[in-house]
Amino acid sequence: MIKSFLENIFLSFNNVAHGAPGIGGFPGGGTLPNPLGEGSTFITVINNILNYLIYISAPILAIMILVGGFQILTAKGEPGKIVSGKQTITYAIIGFLIILVSKGVALILLKIMQ
Repeated sequence: MIKSFLENIFLSFNNVAHGAPGIGGFPGGGTLPNPLGEGSTFITVINNILNYLIYISAPILAIMILVGGFQILTAKGEPGKIVSGKQTITYAIIGFLIILVSKGVALILLKIMQ
């Protein structure tokens, strides 16, 4: 019973992949839409990924700056903890700048490719 069920599922997906109409629950035909969008290239995919990275990294940057500031405030005059807090802030800013520069490079490549 399970074997025949799985065979039907695989047969449906095979028919969809080969363009059989109305198979597998897809109305009007067996074509799957491109999840990346029409006419997408490698550069546009990278650009979309970098857009999401910027949205994720901006709040992380703010949190890491707060963590570094908290480390400096709670150092109580110990030079090692102050240096650690400064490094936390510096590394957070460098990481965010790397993401911004990579976004700029992707945009330049996107303009060149068009």
